[in-house]
Amino acid sequence: VGRRGYEMRDDFLASMNILGATIRGAQMKLGRGHAVNPAAIFNQIDRMGVGAIPVVVLMSAIVGAIVAQQGAYQLSYFGADIFVVDLVGVLILRELGVLMTAIMIAGRSGSAITAEIGSMKMREEVDALKVIGLNPIGVLVFPRLVALVIALPCLTIIANFAALGGGILAAWLYSDIPPAAFIDRLRVAIDLSTIFAGLIKAPFMAMIIGTIASVEGMKVGGSAESLGQHVTASVVKSIFVVIILDGLFAMFYAAIEF
Repeated sequence: VGRRGYEMRDDFLASMNILGATIRGAQMKLGRGHAVNPAAIFNQIDRMGVGAIPVVVLMSAIVGAIVAQQGAYQLSYFGADIFVVDLVGVLILRELGVLMTAIMIAGRSGSAITAEIGSMKMREEVDALKVIGLNPIGVLVFPRLVALVIALPCLTIIANFAALGGGILAAWLYSDIPPAAFIDRLRVAIDLSTIFAGLIKAPFMAMIIGTIASVEGMKVGGSAESLGQHVTASVVKSIFVVIILDGLFAMFYAAIEF
C-alpha cells in the first residue's frame, strides 16, 4: 500500500510537470519567430481524431440502440414507451457519449502516444533532442495534447449523433415510435444544458488521457518488456481516472443543480 501510495504521488507530480512544461513551452514558443508548429498538431488531429471516427460511430450507434431497446422493453410494461426518448437523450448526451468516446480514445490514442514516446526513449531519441537544445515535452507532448483537446470534443459530438441515430432506429423497430415522433419528444426531453453537461467534460478527459500517456511513455526503460508494461499501465490508468472524473462531474452537476 505504501509503495502504491508513493507511485501515485510520483505519477501525479510527473503529470503536473508535463502539463506545466507543455503550457509554459507553448507560451515561450509563441514569442519567438518559429512559433508552435501547426503541421505537427494537424497531423496528430488527423491520426487521433479523423482516424477514430469509424470505430467511435460504430460503437456509439450500437450502445445507443442497446439502451433504447432495453429501455423500450422495460417501459412497455407500464405503457410508457415514449419515455424511452428521454432515457436515451439524457443518458447519451450527459454521460455515455463522452465517456465511451474517452474510453475508446484512451485505448486507441493513449496507447499509441505511450508506445511512440516510449520507443523514442528506448532508442535514446529523447536524449538526442535534449542534446540539440530542444525541449522533448514541447516537441513530443505539446502537439499530441493539443490535438487530443481539440479532437475529443469533436468526436463526442459525432458519437452523440451516432448514438441518437441508433436509439431512433431501435425505438422505431421495438416500440413503433417513428423518427419524427422521437425527434419531437427529444426537443421536450433535453435542453442546451444537457448537451453542454457532456461536452464540458471532453477537454478535461482529453488532457488526462494525453498527460497520463506521456508520463508512462517517459517512464519506459531500455527493454521491450518495459514498453509493454507501460503501454498497458497507460490504458488502465487513463480509463480508471476518466471514469472517476466522470463521477466527480456528476456529483458537481448535482451539487449546482446543472
